[in-house]
Amino acid sequence: GLIPGNNISHPVINKRRRKRTDADIATATECEIATEEKILLLVSSSLNDKTSLPGHVYRCLMKDYKSRAYNRVKSRIKQKQDVADVKESWHEGTRYEINANMSSTSQGHNTEEETECSFERGTRQDTHAVIKYITATFLEVKPGFCASPAITESTATAVEVLVFGEIYDYVYDEIVEETKQKDSNLYLKIEMFLKNKFSKHEAQKEDSSLFLDEESCEYKSYLECIEDNISNEALNTLRMLPEAHCIADKLMYCVDFLEHIAKRFHDSNDDDCNKKDDHKRSAVTICADSLLKMVCQHIVVAGVPNINAEISFLEEFARDEQLLRGIKGYALITIQASLHFMNASSNFDLDIFYDET
Repeated sequence: GLIPGNNISHPVINKRRRKRTDADIATATECEIATEEKILLLVSSSLNDKTSLPGHVYRCLMKDYKSRAYNRVKSRIKQKQDVADVKESWHEGTRYEINANMSSTSQGHNTEEETECSFERGTRQDTHAVIKYITATFLEVKPGFCASPAITESTATAVEVLVFGEIYDYVYDEIVEETKQKDSNLYLKIEMFLKNKFSKHEAQKEDSSLFLDEESCEYKSYLECIEDNISNEALNTLRMLPEAHCIADKLMYCVDFLEHIAKRFHDSNDDDCNKKDDHKRSAVTICADSLLKMVCQHIVVAGVPNINAEISFLEEFARDEQLLRGIKGYALITIQASLHFMNASSNFDLDIFYDET
């Protein structure tokens, strides 16, 4: 005879199991699973379901997205090779041939230039479209996730986490390419600043110890000033920024970064008051100018690669709902202002590390 259940197809069995799993997740208490984690699990389950409309849309869009991104990368590589070939031909003295080729194919070059311009933001535009369309499809199929603005916002964040989990490198590489010159100039200024301040002689530049001239009063006070303002916790948090691949995590690191800086400021003021035996001291709050200066100092010391690209990524994809929550928006704006100041500065010694007191 037939064994009960053997005549049921596997897709049906998988669908039943998925429904039971989703029901268990949905009915779990807050103590068992936090609401945001619960939403992430349910969204992930739906997008990974091959039989669901959101899952079908997700897979098709991801396939097309990666194909378009791959073609853009190939196009950039080809254009760079063409530029290298032109330069090589120029150095060989074939100026006449180059001019002839350029005049005969001017229309083709214009087309390539237009294509290059369209590729500058192509990956980012595709990313916005993919996230928006997948979120809209999911909310249409699962109207229960529109029950409140908070749940809808958490759903959009969950979709972002899953999408960036697959395509982060594509979009981030495009931003890095755009901010390459800005980051290169910034780290060149940082390198020159550190060499000028911590190396009195050419021989000390390759020395592993940067603190050989502590006998100099000016140099020693300078080091003490840096040590008083720098928080190791803040440095470690800022260095974690490239490890995060979604907006929510990057914003969280920005907030923690500023909180560690503020804590360092308050601890330093408490130490100063204790040294002066001031028993009537009041709470000292950090002003915006002091905060910006300390953020700049930490960026100099932390040495985070592609810091401009990191902040540009947040500028591009952070939603208004995330930035209007107060502390996250303030943290991002503060780091933006600090980076803008550093990119424009020509003298870190006077602009960032100069102590007016």
